[in-house]
Amino acid sequence: MQQNDFIIRPLQQNDKEQMQKFFDDMGEESASFFNVNHGNEKRTMEFFINGKKDHLFWVLQATENNQPVIAGLVFIWGKDTSVVWLGIAIRDSFQGKHLGQELLSFVFDYCKEHDHGGILLSTAATNHRAQKLYERCGFEKIGKSPTEELLYIKRFPRGEQ
Repeated sequence: MQQNDFIIRPLQQNDKEQMQKFFDDMGEESASFFNVNHGNEKRTMEFFINGKKDHLFWVLQATENNQPVIAGLVFIWGKDTSVVWLGIAIRDSFQGKHLGQELLSFVFDYCKEHDHGGILLSTAATNHRAQKLYERCGFEKIGKSPTEELLYIKRFPRGEQ
């Protein structure tokens, strides 16, 4: 896969089967970081039932074996708040290709355009690869959650374009 051999687009109702496959194909390590107790899978699949009105979902669509595939997922919730929460995952077979950085850049542009003050996220203390990505992209570690996950924030000064 070459750089820009993908598109980032909103999750659509006809993506249900591909989205389920994205979660079904998630490796043990990825699931342990992103899909604890199937929480993010349930959150995402609810989109196909009720639209998840306080969330926005985007997928990174790529090609694998000459077939379109969801290679990444990013979502925000609390979309009408000043600071939104973020979830992000890359399909195991596409990790290490800087696609997480592409998705984060996309969400940063969205948040700045819609005048959000920042993005919050949490990650497992053992998810060192994600921590490096977040810090490289300007997130600041601000503490730990009650479940001992690390909390990060990316701030956008108001009016930053």
